Amino acid sequence: MAVTIQATGILKQHIAPGLTLDGVRTVGEAVARLDLPEMGELILLVNGRPAYWETALADGDVLHLVPGISGGNRRPATGQEPPVYR
Repeated sequence: MAVTIQATGILKQHIAPGLTLDGVRTVGEAVARLDLPEMGELILLVNGRPAYWETALADGDVLHLVPGISGGNRRPATGQEPPVYR
């Protein structure tokens, strides 16, 4: 059973394009096998649908890993305080 792994963003630095894994039964097993560094939150999709650690995988599935997006700067580039709405 082969599962194809696709990655976006910073994860591309750690996962070779077109990588396939054999013998993984769940999303959690696949991610563990990748031995990724701690990167925070991951968005997991199997064949384009939301997935979870315990989601079962089948031959030919595509597991897509997307790094979570967070942060931001509340201060505009002008250096002015953002407006406060009350």
